[in-house]
Amino acid sequence: MNRCPYCNTTYSEILQTGFVGCSRCYSEIEPLIENINNLHQGKTYKGRRAKGGNI
Repeated sequence: MNRCPYCNTTYSEILQTGFVGCSRCYSEIEPLIENINNLHQGKTYKGRRAKGGNI
């Protein structure tokens, strides 16, 4: 589905504005879900720790 059934925001609108319509868009708009999963290719954090070991 390319449109959120709750707020009626389309994937095209998200690409144009950079804003997601509501929190449910993340689970309702298929291309958005796929792109977010591609950005976060792993489920574990592999970045650097801050100085002192605290994140």
